[in-house]
Amino acid sequence: MIYSNLVLATTAVLAAAAPAAPANTRTRISSPVQTRTLRSSLATRAALKGRTDTTQMCRHKAGCACFGKTQCGVTCGCCEPTKSLSSLWRSRKALPSSRAEVIMGDASNVYPSKKLADLFEGNKKWAKEMRAQKSQLMSKLGAGQEPKIMWIGCSDSRVPENTLSQMDPGEIFVIRNVANQVQISDNSVMSALQFAIGVLGIEEVVVCGHYGCGGCAASMTNKDHGAPLENWIADIRNVYRLHQNELDAISDSTERQKRLIQLNTIEQCLNVMKSGPFQAKRAETGGKIPRVHACVYDPATGNLENLAVDFEKYLESVKGIYDLAY
Repeated sequence: MIYSNLVLATTAVLAAAAPAAPANTRTRISSPVQTRTLRSSLATRAALKGRTDTTQMCRHKAGCACFGKTQCGVTCGCCEPTKSLSSLWRSRKALPSSRAEVIMGDASNVYPSKKLADLFEGNKKWAKEMRAQKSQLMSKLGAGQEPKIMWIGCSDSRVPENTLSQMDPGEIFVIRNVANQVQISDNSVMSALQFAIGVLGIEEVVVCGHYGCGGCAASMTNKDHGAPLENWIADIRNVYRLHQNELDAISDSTERQKRLIQLNTIEQCLNVMKSGPFQAKRAETGGKIPRVHACVYDPATGNLENLAVDFEKYLESVKGIYDLAY
């Protein structure tokens, strides 16, 4: 008896301490999943009470006087006669069983746009042709990769390295970003470089810029593009500063931008050579590999231009500054 009274007293105290719900509180529906969940719950309660076919269901429109109610009886435009709620409950759609299903949605509507549909349809045709024409290559790719070239390029959609070089999958190890940057503080590009050189045994590192590069064009404007883009292209502004006399002497703005693109590509090659993975492999191989190449692609012609920079000469001239003593 004493125990029962204690439980009742404790329950009363907790109930009194609980904050009261503010008047006119309305349920907030923040996602389709929550909406379906609430409707299913309301339908379950109605089914248990044996509601009839004349029952009205609220559509849960925010701002409506009957928002959040199952049956309001108010002519407000958000309620309509439906089938019995018990029948709705029996015919309900199951809620997604995982977060992936919530994100992906209905599998019957995988392609919300024609371009996305074209992407997957094109892949089906390509895969079928590759298996028919290059079955041995596909089997080899299924077992692993042995590329000898690393491509550090721009994210621009007009510079597809395998297409412009007519090389097969598995021949080029690729990392791309805005304006083909090799920033020593960027874990993404440095991790790719470390893996390419130390694990895959890459022999050639190609840094490829391209004419019409939006990142280089943005760096030539006196405008804050906002973080993180402005932080990213700040290094291209530094390239301009290093070569300001040469660039300012070019009167034509288009030609000046082209030259900045070339100089930026060369500077990124130098950043590759400053890195630990590059220097460690060069020390291991007696300075033979990997080799670095600066190239610029012209989307208007499809031509890939080798800038033919003597990086060995440059590396020797700055050895006292950047040599990591491997």
